[in-house]
Amino acid sequence: MLTELESAMNNFIDIFHKYSLEKGNYHALYRDDLKKLLEAECPQYMKKKDADTWFKELDVNKDSAVNFEEFLALVVKVGVAAHEDIHKEEHNQ
Repeated sequence: MLTELESAMNNFIDIFHKYSLEKGNYHALYRDDLKKLLEAECPQYMKKKDADTWFKELDVNKDSAVNFEEFLALVVKVGVAAHEDIHKEEHNQ
């Protein structure tokens, strides 16, 4: 049986593949794939940064695609923002 963290990691992989495999590539999200992912999976963070801005920020190696390692940078950044938001909500209650 997987731990909660192991399950969460598998979910990140599944989400990446859900969008990367639209073009048949396990290893790359292209600009339109990333936009679909962001709109469907984290729309509240699209309010702060549009898909093009996210893409430029994440495509560190400038190969016109976001690989899984680069995608994990998104997961970390959104996770940090979500963590901050949770604590803001706690202070406002």
